Amino acid sequence: MNIRKTGVEVFRKALFFSRHRSVLAQLGSILHREHTHNTRPEHRSAASSWSWNHVVRPVVSTVRYYSQHDPRPGQSLELQKPSQSPSERPKPKQEKTLFFRQLDECASPSDVLDLVSNNSHTHRRASNSLSRMWETTKMMSDDQRLYELKLMFEHQGFEELCQVVINEAPKMQSESMAYSLLALVKLGVPQRSRVVQVLLRVIQESLNHFDERTLSVIAGSLEQMEPLQNVEALRQGLRLRLENDISLIKRIIPLQTFMRAVGKDSSDELKRKLEKKALGMAKDFTVPNAQYMLSAMAVMGLSSKLLFEICCKKIEDNIQGIPFFRLMAILKASQDLHIRNSSLLSSISEYMATSCAMWKSKQVILLLLEFEKLHFQPTNLMDAFAERVIENPDALTLKDILGILRVYSQLNHDLGDHRSDFLDAITHALETYLDRLHPDTLLKAIFYLCLLEHFPVTPLERLFREDTLEQLFSHEKQKVLGLKHRLHVLDVCLRLDQPSLPRPLSVPPILGDLRHPTILHLPLDLLSMLKSLEGVETIEEHLVVEKTYLIDFVINLSSETSHGDKPLQDQHPPPKLAVLCVPPSVYCFGTSHLRGRVAMLTRHLRILGYSPVLVPVQDLVLLPEEQRSEVLKRLVFPERGEAGGETAATLGSGDM
Repeated sequence: MNIRKTGVEVFRKALFFSRHRSVLAQLGSILHREHTHNTRPEHRSAASSWSWNHVVRPVVSTVRYYSQHDPRPGQSLELQKPSQSPSERPKPKQEKTLFFRQLDECASPSDVLDLVSNNSHTHRRASNSLSRMWETTKMMSDDQRLYELKLMFEHQGFEELCQVVINEAPKMQSESMAYSLLALVKLGVPQRSRVVQVLLRVIQESLNHFDERTLSVIAGSLEQMEPLQNVEALRQGLRLRLENDISLIKRIIPLQTFMRAVGKDSSDELKRKLEKKALGMAKDFTVPNAQYMLSAMAVMGLSSKLLFEICCKKIEDNIQGIPFFRLMAILKASQDLHIRNSSLLSSISEYMATSCAMWKSKQVILLLLEFEKLHFQPTNLMDAFAERVIENPDALTLKDILGILRVYSQLNHDLGDHRSDFLDAITHALETYLDRLHPDTLLKAIFYLCLLEHFPVTPLERLFREDTLEQLFSHEKQKVLGLKHRLHVLDVCLRLDQPSLPRPLSVPPILGDLRHPTILHLPLDLLSMLKSLEGVETIEEHLVVEKTYLIDFVINLSSETSHGDKPLQDQHPPPKLAVLCVPPSVYCFGTSHLRGRVAMLTRHLRILGYSPVLVPVQDLVLLPEEQRSEVLKRLVFPERGEAGGETAATLGSGDM
């Protein structure tokens, strides 16, 4: 008797003969014989294309049927009487339940490997075993995790398990492949190992069959892998898949995972599609979604101001519930994207300032360093933290001291009445490490103090010792040039600032010649524009003073030019204007407050008899031609315009 091609037809045939017990018994016997035949070792490859569809009951409780996905024409199944009773036959479903119940009870990778070694291997068991091994290590301490992973790699069952994955990978479902790869990556299996490379290749071949969830698992694995050939091939495949079908992304978290995985090398088209997808989901963003989105944008290099502003607004409204490491990630993302939101930066600064007592010094310093990279001056936070430094300078480590000096000097922070106490406290803290300071570190610390116009005697004397200077100049040539420049700036500071020291100190004459300052090409013909200004008598270009500072234009004013109501001939001598063409970054973000090096430059130019004029050329270029001369006139002669003092700050407050 021939059996129909599908299991449903077999079932209908069985019902038709349900009154004849002999026929029913024959049907069950033949199906059992066919199943036994196909699962023998010599027929295992053929049996792999069969799938278990259904258990027929209660009418025929012992009959199971199978269907082949692509049966050959005329193929039929022969029926045979079962060789054993239902109670004696194995129950695969119950065996699986027992194995996975035991797997859930494993508490370490070694426990999992012991269980796997005592059971038969299937690709589903192998995949779930790897995932369980990773899960058991999540809650362990770092030391315990390292020890358990060492035992895992030494276990004889681990290589056997990896071999099962290698052999069974082509038969795995997409979910099993995705989670197997993720588990191997998380467990620290070498990326060049055969098991990882086989999984990568198999996933590449079947990438079109992955859905949103499994693709996001693959993306999470790629994010943590080195850019080897197969990894980059799979990453490119993921990019193409998203470009062709961006609609498969339905949720926010997978979207962010994809953004991080595809990286900066994504095409502009894919970036636009992901940006559009994110904007479409923006109304559903939670606070964590907004935080992760900024990080994902930074990893992908997606510089979208609109999406950035949406995330910033969500974060700003809930700033007090955000942990410290997330605040750091937000600032780093802002720096990587070269986008700054004044309102968000101010909110973070105010929150940290009002709760400064609850934060550790290291946390505040790390946050201040991120603010400094963004050229943002968190005034209240810096004032509050300065009080802590004054109260207990001995609690600072050397790394803390260098971080504090960098932030307060580069941002040119004015501490007002607390300035002297702060500088004395930080100098005291530095001197406690003086015997252990490397000459490079010592020179860096003194350079920061020079920016603050502070010259401590003891560190200077240590720096100018012959053995210290010899050690400084023993470095490679390129590093020596940087050290020479800092020493020369220190020499200029000692000569021009003329600090009141117990005994005169100066840099020994070992610097030699310094490189001539680089002359930058200006995008505008400023020379002609300056000559056209009323009252300009002569202009000198590219003047170098003190072998360090380059003045773009030196303007000598005519004697008839008035300074308000006071004629210049009454001033002795008439002032010389030093025009400096500067980028917007010389100002603290959103203000007219000069940052460290330029603040020191203008200080020294005034000592040398110049009146500094800062011209933000990059922003001047953006103005209409008819407005440039008027703006330049207000910059050079601020007393002639009502808003002259604010022009430079306004022009220089753009994005990074």
